[in-house]
Amino acid sequence: MRRFILHALIMTCAATPLAAAVSSTPDEAVEKGLAALVKLQTADGGIGDGSGITALSGMALLSGGHTPTRGRYREASAKALKYVLAARDKHTGYLGAGMGNMYAHGFATLYLAECYGMAPDPELRKGLEAAVDLIQRCQNSEGGWRYAPAPLDADISVTICQVMAIRAANNVGVGGGPDGLRNQQIMEKAVSYVRRCANADGSFNYTAGSGGGWGTNGPEGIPRCAAGTMCLIGAGIHETTDPVLGPSLRFLQKHVEAHAKGRGDWYWYGQYYSAQALFHSPDPTDWDRYWAVAAKAIIALQSEEGVWNQPDSYGPAYGTAMALIILQIPNNYLPIFQR
Repeated sequence: MRRFILHALIMTCAATPLAAAVSSTPDEAVEKGLAALVKLQTADGGIGDGSGITALSGMALLSGGHTPTRGRYREASAKALKYVLAARDKHTGYLGAGMGNMYAHGFATLYLAECYGMAPDPELRKGLEAAVDLIQRCQNSEGGWRYAPAPLDADISVTICQVMAIRAANNVGVGGGPDGLRNQQIMEKAVSYVRRCANADGSFNYTAGSGGGWGTNGPEGIPRCAAGTMCLIGAGIHETTDPVLGPSLRFLQKHVEAHAKGRGDWYWYGQYYSAQALFHSPDPTDWDRYWAVAAKAIIALQSEEGVWNQPDSYGPAYGTAMALIILQIPNNYLPIFQR
């Protein structure tokens, strides 16, 4: 039961909006959404439930230029960073305790890396180094990661969170080891695992060798496909001649619009990685086609209060943070999302 509850933190389903949207453009939706997001912040700096959702909320603020030292919401941004840093286990560096898991740890590590890249700070680096070291220790023999902070098993949906965290940390010079190769070795193993999850049609299995079935077909296959595609792109693979990347991009092109319109599960997770993958596609028209549909679909889900309050157990912060990150990817503010 606990595993199911924690997994639902990420795998949030799409739903029909509960109130008519009042924004007509991405900029209007973002302004209203950011104002609503900071209102959800508690006195200790948390936004939503735990370090993972707070980190995603912090990423949403960073995506709009609201860093811990700059921007209209700099105070909220600073409090979010302080909260995430305080959440780490001082002995292991783990950031996913409480209502979280390695999903939360991956998101939080990515967030710390982006913050450190904007304003290097010794205490922040210390927390980031510990978080990255834990990711490296927890990579299993297949090359992936799973819910628990231990090298036991792996699935593609948790693996992408760690891949992007490692990439972000590597961008700011953290985690390479004495010879500078540690992150590269981790990535190579992760890519090998992701390739073994891939199917010939561009879809991805949840675990290596698990076969097709539910979660691989049509719009329902978008979340896993987006995760697998972004794993490869995050590891530096960009050629459409690649035997896995090429088919996966074609799968996204074929099914992502239906998923964006709500015809598929795990809405925010799927759109979060689809947006990143298509923004980095070698063919810029992939992004143009996606954006023309997805931006309108996401805006339509915004409530009158400015939040994306899907009916899940974790409240409005998760959906609001995810929507804001997606709508602000074209800003190119965050290095991890830049082309």
